[in-house]
Amino acid sequence: MRSFGRYIVIILLLIVCNLQQALASKADSVIIADSAIVVDSVAVEPVSVIEQPDSLPLPRREFLSLKTNLLFYGVYMPGYDRWCPIPNVAVEYYPKKGHFTFGASLDFPWWQDYEGHKYFQIRNYQLEARYYLRKGDLASNPPGEGSAFRGFYLQGYAHLGLFGICFDADRGWVGEGIGGGVGAGYVMPVSRKGHWRLEFGLQVGFFRCKYDPYQYENPVDPTYRDGLYYYKWTQHPSLFKKRQYRYNWLGPTRIGVTLTYDLLYRHIGKKGVGFKNKEWKR
Repeated sequence: MRSFGRYIVIILLLIVCNLQQALASKADSVIIADSAIVVDSVAVEPVSVIEQPDSLPLPRREFLSLKTNLLFYGVYMPGYDRWCPIPNVAVEYYPKKGHFTFGASLDFPWWQDYEGHKYFQIRNYQLEARYYLRKGDLASNPPGEGSAFRGFYLQGYAHLGLFGICFDADRGWVGEGIGGGVGAGYVMPVSRKGHWRLEFGLQVGFFRCKYDPYQYENPVDPTYRDGLYYYKWTQHPSLFKKRQYRYNWLGPTRIGVTLTYDLLYRHIGKKGVGFKNKEWKR
């Protein structure tokens, strides 16, 4: 009986040890499950979560563009007998809606050859308003999908010109004039986002100028040499009045293949403009 009791005690001790091992294994499994994903009893490290960006870039609506007429850089001036590129710059303002835009331009060639008595100097200031057949409202032209104002347009313009042109020592003219008229054209994008565009346009109108002819050296006494330019006037100086001559023109006044770039863009949700075409919106 004493031996049998010993066997009973040994069996009970073995049962207790097995229960302790089982409980310890279960506790380890719980700890692993809290820190890792258990798949078929194999602990797999969790994959890091992809973070969403705090902000996204939103496209802005164009506000003002900068333009130049490419054809004017290939001008050949008869009488001056050489190529005379005409530097020019223009801007166009785009409202938030409607069909109308507004612009201004400046042409400013300033070529001179003192020895050859050749001058080609012009200042031409122009204001214009355009009516695009395509409506420029935000609802139908969301930002980021190309320029809102593109396609065919009609135009009205007015301009003021100052000029001094001379082909040789005996043929020079100086004066100023005003004019106005209408025009038409077409605007097409040349970049994927539409920030670069090409314009094809033609203007016709009326131009009226007042001018005076002038020459090199004294017209009254050709033997008198002082190296100055004189108005072509041989009567008494007291009778002289500036701008006695008139010239009128009716017909084409301008042709253009114009490169356009959007320079300024409207801020989103607030007033103001900026140079960037996107805004990070949180």
